[in-house]
Amino acid sequence: MTDQNGGVNKGSDNNGQVIEPRNNSKNRQDENVASKVTGTTGRVQLRSDVILQGVKGKVDKRMWWLIGGAGVVVLAVITGLVVSMVLAGRAVKVDNDDNGGLFDQLPQVLEEAVTLKRTSGLSGRECAEPNRRPIGVMLSSDVITRPVSGFAAADMVWELPVLVSDVTRLLAVYQCGQPSDIGSVRSVRHDYLFLAEGVDAIVGHWGGSYHALNRISAGEFDTINALTNPFSAYFRKNHLPAPYNGFTTYENLWNALQKLGYRTETTFKGYEFKDDAAAENRSAGGRLSIAWPGAFRVHYEYDPQTNRYQRFWGGVEQVDGGPGKEKVAPSVVAVIRATNQFADGPGGYNDMGIEGSGVLEVYQDGQVIKGTWQKNELYKAEAVKFLDGQGKEIVFTRGQVWVMAVEPEITVTWEPKTVEPSATASPAGSAMPITAP
Repeated sequence: MTDQNGGVNKGSDNNGQVIEPRNNSKNRQDENVASKVTGTTGRVQLRSDVILQGVKGKVDKRMWWLIGGAGVVVLAVITGLVVSMVLAGRAVKVDNDDNGGLFDQLPQVLEEAVTLKRTSGLSGRECAEPNRRPIGVMLSSDVITRPVSGFAAADMVWELPVLVSDVTRLLAVYQCGQPSDIGSVRSVRHDYLFLAEGVDAIVGHWGGSYHALNRISAGEFDTINALTNPFSAYFRKNHLPAPYNGFTTYENLWNALQKLGYRTETTFKGYEFKDDAAAENRSAGGRLSIAWPGAFRVHYEYDPQTNRYQRFWGGVEQVDGGPGKEKVAPSVVAVIRATNQFADGPGGYNDMGIEGSGVLEVYQDGQVIKGTWQKNELYKAEAVKFLDGQGKEIVFTRGQVWVMAVEPEITVTWEPKTVEPSATASPAGSAMPITAP
């Protein structure tokens, strides 16, 4: 299999043409302007006019009382809506002996309402600009490129095989996270394009498969391709050989995105998130293993203290290759079962069938939730849904979400940590392979 990768020099622009942003970009915000109208009356009036004016004044006062009363009602309704949205699911203490009562809590409630609006729909993390359109970048899993840069800052990661039951590749999606070092950047496959479109992400990539490039050329997807390197978004590093030495930064990609005229505000409503489970509701620990072959084998070790899943790649603890060298430890690991087969057409590329529905296991808070994943077969632009056993959308624990598409023949095992009988925490599930029907 040969990827259509190409080299570019740092700081170079392929065609040197400046492309102005499209006028239909949706990054503009309408501003509501309120105006106030005041009136004056004559200063000199006949006596009879003064009497009439007095009567009119009384009527005007009644009208202002009515308008003022209506305004209070509207304000109360709006406040009630804000309070109900923010305080849903948590107890509110109201002291009947306190003249302030619920109104004393309004500043805190309004502050929380603002905070709720400033979280990513991909990770639930707080964001300075949560409405920014996400950017996904195709990243390598090859051993020569490890430690790979850009994983720790990703809000969501998709990991799929690019060869049947063999080599994997990853799509790291950024909204809150804006890393200064991302790479090695690799070629894209058509599977990832549909997954990115589901969360309204633009895809950064270095070439791609026959199927992916055909769809991109047809204008089906918004991408930033290193083969044309618009606005010098990509560069190569000298410590790695091609095609493994392609890198970028979030700032470079965001700059290119704007100058290419792509929409900058997201239309994705996002997944639902919650805070970490209380310590007493977490398991004592455990190990989740995905038996991909050799160096691509992955396992996670759950730490109840941090409520995170430390990731290991080929038996080695995964750290980010960027300047911070942070550990890669998602809050949520979702395993979706999907078939993998060769796609039609030249190149021998695979096709990961992430459409329709299939078996799902979501690991968070040291527990496992078994359910079903769904993705519209006809309208592939829709996001993947993660449903529990009752068909309700799973509320994720706030933090990085890592989704792994695994073939039915690959063994997935959850081994809970054993505890002494006196311990209060109970392990989740049983130490047995989870198999697809």
